[in-house]
Amino acid sequence: MRQKQSEDRTHPGDTTPPAQPSKKRNTRPVPPHQRRTGAGSAVQIVLSLVLVALVGYQGVRLYRSFTPISPGSEDMQLIAGSDMSGADSLSAEESTPTEIIYQSLAVSAQDIHAGDLILVNNDYAYEEQNPAQIVSIYDHKTENYHVSGTEVRLRENAITALNEMLDDFYVATGHQDILILSGYRTTERQQELYDEDLAATGQETSTRVARPGYSEHETGYALDVTLYADGVQYDYDGTGDYDWLNQNCGHYGYILRYAEDKVDVTGYQAEPWHYRYVGQPHATYMYENNLCLEEYLALLKDYTIDAPLSITNWDGQVYAVYYTPADTAAETTYVMVPSDRDYTISGNNSDGWIVTVDTGQIASYDAPADQDASADSTASETSAESSEAVDNTSDDISAAE
Repeated sequence: MRQKQSEDRTHPGDTTPPAQPSKKRNTRPVPPHQRRTGAGSAVQIVLSLVLVALVGYQGVRLYRSFTPISPGSEDMQLIAGSDMSGADSLSAEESTPTEIIYQSLAVSAQDIHAGDLILVNNDYAYEEQNPAQIVSIYDHKTENYHVSGTEVRLRENAITALNEMLDDFYVATGHQDILILSGYRTTERQQELYDEDLAATGQETSTRVARPGYSEHETGYALDVTLYADGVQYDYDGTGDYDWLNQNCGHYGYILRYAEDKVDVTGYQAEPWHYRYVGQPHATYMYENNLCLEEYLALLKDYTIDAPLSITNWDGQVYAVYYTPADTAAETTYVMVPSDRDYTISGNNSDGWIVTVDTGQIASYDAPADQDASADSTASETSAESSEAVDNTSDDISAAE
């Protein structure tokens, strides 16, 4: 900014002497080329104003050339574990905003029994919800697996995920012998199976068949598989090539529901043939942390909208997951959901809802520098070996994605 010029200067032609001269002024004539005139001063002022305007204009253009950064859009660094010293890290994309705007959503108390994450076991009965979503698998299946009949049904989103999983299973192993033996069951059908088991065992209660109203098969999210080849049906135990399903089903939103090491928690004997759809990213998190559905839903109650559980899915997509308890004194509960993000909401079939928010962030893996150097040093050796290898990709595709 220009400073204001002093107003006590003596200009040529000014006949007023200084108010308080302390010394005799030098009366030497001013050379013509140093003399100022009123017109010259005016021109100089005009030129100065024009220069200031030009500088200001260029400054505005420069300012507008920058991309503004909105609040909350700083880069987020996602660290795998608490060790900050290593080179392995997950980092979110730079352009992804981290701030999420929420709004309240009125949810009916009845909806607590609906959704991918509902818990149905010996303690929590199922109440029928959205039966129109349960459709024939046969009418929607691909050619890479079998179904025991046209009446075998699942919910549509579970079938979509099943198709993707068994198509990829075929690519990885070459097997097309998976048979979907059982899916959705009505309560009446569950009663028949329960009575048949009691008649066969002579027991008053069954340890192998769930009570009517307490079976996951009544939800439309559960299925049983077996093997079928050359007209013969074989038992399925999930071993050998079929272990691929156990290792990768989480990528498609499925879990092995009744594992050997979770019998005391689930209340059911191990069933290697029983898979349950819970959706992504929940299936990935449960697999990576060795949690059954009961354990996972109990864990989620520790996470709120203010402090959600952050889950990095197998594909790098980052989700925020939190629990909202039901208002037991009202017919509706107001659940906070994002207004600017994709989300899903599921009841847990007992006392609240789980909200799953797609944050829009993608975590990327940064390989350590020494790992890159090691890869470069062996590149020539591996290329020579691979040129002589036989292509057996249908049998050797890695389970990791």
